[in-house]
Amino acid sequence: MDAEKFWDKAAEKYAKSSVGNEALYQEKLEATQRYFNAESVVLELGCGTGTTSIHHAPAVKHILATDISNSMLDIGRRRASEAGVENVTFQQVTVQNLKADPASFDVVLALNILHLIDDPAGVVNKVS
Repeated sequence: MDAEKFWDKAAEKYAKSSVGNEALYQEKLEATQRYFNAESVVLELGCGTGTTSIHHAPAVKHILATDISNSMLDIGRRRASEAGVENVTFQQVTVQNLKADPASFDVVLALNILHLIDDPAGVVNKVS
């Protein structure tokens, strides 16, 4: 099974699961938010169901939240709408096929994804 199909199939269950270590997740959110300001344009790679992007949305100008799975993105869109978040755009794209110019972003987030990529160093080079 390819990655897109795997995550599409897992999306609903993933969305219902809780964070394994809530305190650590909150610490990660606080640490990443230190890099933002109200004018920041952020790229999130592997956004999943959008939880992190939705959390950070009030602190930034815009977030492009990307993922391989349309099912994950649909959940993210729904959650953003329910939360009244309007400055997050969800886009289905693989990290390797990202067409956006990395220079157009102030911050790039790649949380919990690099271990899932065949060439993590190549991805880091692409977006840096």
